[in-house]
Order: sequence, then C-alpha cells, then structure tokens
Amino acid sequence: MKKWISYGGNLAVLAGAVVLTISAPDGLSKMIVGVMAAVIFAGQMFGVMPLIQYSMGFEHAIREISKAQKTQPSMPWLFISQTASFFGQKELDQLFHEYKKKAEQERKSGMIVGGIDETFNEEELSLRSWQGVVVQIPGTLTGLGLLGTFIGLIAGMGSVEVSSVDAALASIQMLIHGIKLAFYTSISGVILSIVFNIMYKMIWNIMVRDLGVFTVRFQRSVIPSVAVQTRFSQKKEMQQIQERLNRLPQGGNFSLSNGDTDAVSSVGNESVLMPQVLNGLQNQEFVFYLQPRYDLNTQKIIGAEALVRWKHGKLGMVAPSVFIPLLEKNGYITKLDQYIWNKICEKIREWIDGGIRPVPVTINLSKTDILALNISEVFFELMQKYRIPPRYIEFDIAQNAYLEACGVTLEFEKQARQKGFRVVVDGFKGDFFGLRSSEMPICADAYKLDLRFCRDNKAIGSIVQQARTMQISMMAAGIENMEQMSILRKNGITEGQGYYLSKTVSIEEFETLMDWRQKS
Repeated sequence: MKKWISYGGNLAVLAGAVVLTISAPDGLSKMIVGVMAAVIFAGQMFGVMPLIQYSMGFEHAIREISKAQKTQPSMPWLFISQTASFFGQKELDQLFHEYKKKAEQERKSGMIVGGIDETFNEEELSLRSWQGVVVQIPGTLTGLGLLGTFIGLIAGMGSVEVSSVDAALASIQMLIHGIKLAFYTSISGVILSIVFNIMYKMIWNIMVRDLGVFTVRFQRSVIPSVAVQTRFSQKKEMQQIQERLNRLPQGGNFSLSNGDTDAVSSVGNESVLMPQVLNGLQNQEFVFYLQPRYDLNTQKIIGAEALVRWKHGKLGMVAPSVFIPLLEKNGYITKLDQYIWNKICEKIREWIDGGIRPVPVTINLSKTDILALNISEVFFELMQKYRIPPRYIEFDIAQNAYLEACGVTLEFEKQARQKGFRVVVDGFKGDFFGLRSSEMPICADAYKLDLRFCRDNKAIGSIVQQARTMQISMMAAGIENMEQMSILRKNGITEGQGYYLSKTVSIEEFETLMDWRQKS
C-alpha cells in the first residue's frame, strides 16, 4: 500500500508539472515551466525513488528476519548471513555485504559485534540518495518562477509606447501579457516547490521510520545470536591460550621487538601476551604519561593529556597500540581506564597538597566507556574522594562516540558540563556536517582538530575559518612544525599540542617542564 501511495504521489507531482507546462500562456512560459518539470523529474529519479526503494528494502529485510527466526531460531544470523539478497535492493544489499564482512571479522577475532546502525544510518543513506542536492530543488523551482516573473515584467515594460492611442493600446496589451507570464511562472514555481517539498519530506520521514524499525528489530533479534557465537569463540580461544601457556618453558620466551605492534600480529604472540596484560593489570604495571598542551601565543603549559603506558618487567615500556586492542577485545578496557582515572586524581590531589596549582588534566573517553559505565557517577565519586574541583579534569570524547552512540554521549556531555567539567570533541577531522546537525546538538566546549587529517596547511585555515563562522571553539593536536603553528596562531587558535611543542613525557618530566611558580 505504501509503495503505491508513494509512487502515486510522485506521479501526481510530475503530472501537475506537465499540466502547468501545457497550460502556459505562451512559448516562453511553457519553456520556463517545462524546465521546472524537468527539475522535478530529476529530483524524483535521483532523490525520491531511491528513498522509496530503501523503504521497501527495509520492509523486505524485516520479513527475512522473521523468516530466519522461524527457520533457525537459535542462530538467525547464520540464516541471514547466507541470504543472497537480504533487502531485495541492490544498494542496500551492497551495504549489508560490507557489514557482514566486518561482523564476521569481529566475531572471529572475539570482539563484540558492532551494531548495524554503524552501517545503516541517515547520513549514509542521504549521501547515496543525493539528499544534499535534492533539498535544493524547492528553492530552485521558486527561483525559476521569479526568473519568469522578471522576464515577463521586463518584456511587458519594454513594449510600452505612448506616441499614439493605437500604440498605447497595443503596448498595454503587451504589458498585460508580460504580467500574465510573470504571474503564471511565479505561481507555478511556488506551487510546485511547496508540493515537491511536502512529498519529499513525507517520503524521507517514512524511509527514516522504516530504517529505525529495521535497526531495532535487527539489534534485538539478530545481534544477540552473533554475540553468543562471539562468546563461544572467546571461550574456545582462551582454552587454546591456556594450552599454549602450559607448553611454554618457565620464563616465557617471547618478545615484542621493542614494542613494535607487528610483533603481536601473529596469533601465537598475541595469545601469549594476553595473560601478561591481565597480570600487568593485577600488579599495577600500567602508568599514565602526560602530553603538555600549550598556549600557542605565550608557549606556556596550560594543560596536559593523560596517555596510558605499560611498564612491563621484561619488555620495558610497551606502546598502547599493543595492549589497548587486546583489552578492548577481551572486555577489560574499562577496568584499566578506571584504574588510570584514580591515579590521575591521586596525582592532582598530591599537587594541591604540595601547594601547587595544577593545570587541567585531559582524560580520553571512548564509546565503550560511555556505553559501559555511568561516568558521571564515577567521576562524582572521584571528585569527592580526592577533593578535586571539576575545573582540573577535562574530557576528550572520541568523535565516533557522538556518531555511534549519540544519545548516551550527548546526555553525558550535558551532565559533565553542568557539573563544571570541560568537554572536548576529540579526533575531529574537519567534518562539521557529520557532527553539527539538528539531530546531534553537540554543545562541547571545544573541538580538537587532529592535524594529521588535514591535507595541507591551507585546509587548516579553511577549517578554522568555518569553525569561527559556526561559533565553534577550536584547539589543535598533532602540531609537527613551525608553519602549522604560524597558521594556527594567524587564525586565532590559542591552544594546541604536538611533538613540535613536546612529546609525551613521564610525570616527573612533566613536573620539570612546568612552571610551578604560580602557587595555589
């Protein structure tokens, strides 16, 4: 029913445009209204029709989920993953193929399978359906109507002649004809603009609703079965790890080649390393280092970002790129994070007790942290325990947390800022469109621009200028040379960090770098 209503509505809009074209009073107005009809046809083909197809595809997928639950109730994922055309629609099936590939990789590696909304979302579908272009069509139709208005008025006014009565009468007729053309094209443009806009928004909202129904159904009915497989895989893997450990000689002959992540790429090394990571957690071998953040004008330290390191008894200092993926995969990352947060607060309290006014310390929060923990409550307790004012703690929230866990992230952002914490969007790549929409009302104190994702120094200036236009406060990360510093300062960026200013240092080195002359 929905299908025929959508198709009928679009045909009605197009038929209306054709009727208005045929009914036009002269050749010029026919041409202008005919262009309007062509614009509407293009909008329907590239913008509206894909939305109808997507909506029907989501309905088809929901039916396939129901079929999978009846055919293979314990493992619907196995049935769905083998379905040749899950959506019955080419583009959506291609997207699903990408998701299946990713899900299988996550499942086999023992990770928690990500939600399907990471692949199927409004932003992805808007790009595929040319939404950014289609939403300009109502304005284009109105503009064409105004163009016809001006042409008609100019033609009519240009024919005015009062040299004789006959000439005056003839020119009045021409003037009336021009006014008729002007009003006809203008009214046609307004009518077609309103009708097309209503039809497009209605179909878009229907598609979004069907998308929401599909993702909820998929998350509830299919993802759990994937998670079951994942847990089974993890259990089997841990058994294999234990068997390998039992076969190892005392002392454990393995290495990481000075912390190089390539050394743990093999299953054998990774399997041996995981128990070492867990042992490190138990023995409190993990510490935090600090990367200073500078005032780019005065080059004084005004803050620091806390970064975790692993001081292994035999391997020495191990890079986060080695152990973080292992902890995330096996569900221990939040345990490490909470341990480090306690250590950070403990150090800030130590500074205060020593009569030193601390600089704010930035804590990185991942999507996992935000979803798995009540962070507001955790830090409320830490502030009470260590008697620390909120101004000494800042939160860097990973950009993917806003994109993939929007509701929970925005709620935490609101609570944190209300309690006096500063919140920064971390890892920002310059994509304001993706992060500043009515559906995602981010109110962070600043965006941290990662310069590694800027093509060149010109792009830095462009992003900063756009931020200023949108009244967004910016800071910079990854500053590697003087030229970048100059561009940032020229564009009014006053906060930044990077290897050009300082590498990540131990707490002792940081205290040496700091100017502690400003006492509490």
